[in-house]
Amino acid sequence: MSKRSKISFLIGMAVVLLFVMSGCGSKEKTADVKPTETAKSSPANSANPANASAKPKEPAPESKLSEISNFMTSSIWNDGFVNVGFYTSRGTGSTGQTLDMDFTMERLGKAMEKKAGYDTYIQGLDAKYDNVKQVWAKLSKETDNLYKQLKENTPKANDKNYKFDTGLFEQYSDAFRDDVRALNKKQ
Repeated sequence: MSKRSKISFLIGMAVVLLFVMSGCGSKEKTADVKPTETAKSSPANSANPANASAKPKEPAPESKLSEISNFMTSSIWNDGFVNVGFYTSRGTGSTGQTLDMDFTMERLGKAMEKKAGYDTYIQGLDAKYDNVKQVWAKLSKETDNLYKQLKENTPKANDKNYKFDTGLFEQYSDAFRDDVRALNKKQ
């Protein structure tokens, strides 16, 4: 290989290396761009300034109602009421684990605060959701009654005399869940 061929080869390799390096460098820079920066500079937002300051879209009522139904099952029932029944009869949580009733009551209190926001949301729904609203009214009232009982008379472990009847709660909760599922199937 002649000297001139070697120099041409090296220059060619240098050019290829520069292209590769510039490509890698731009990928690193785009990876560092935050989604908010990308959204602000997107063509859709620059063409319509109203989009740049628009509020996030509220979920459809059916989606929000599903969230509420899941919350009632998880935070109120699973983490709260069902554990109380097991605690008073067996001295443990529903899965046999040690249960700190004070902590359970604290978490249930926070869940009840969140439920109050859901009460307001559901009351504000239009007439299309009247059936769900009626069931929710019963479920919400029974939830409040059971929580009030727990606050006024906190259960003790293995207290066979403690009466904590969740039958109505379960009935209303099942009906609420079923009605929400039916609404979601109609979508």
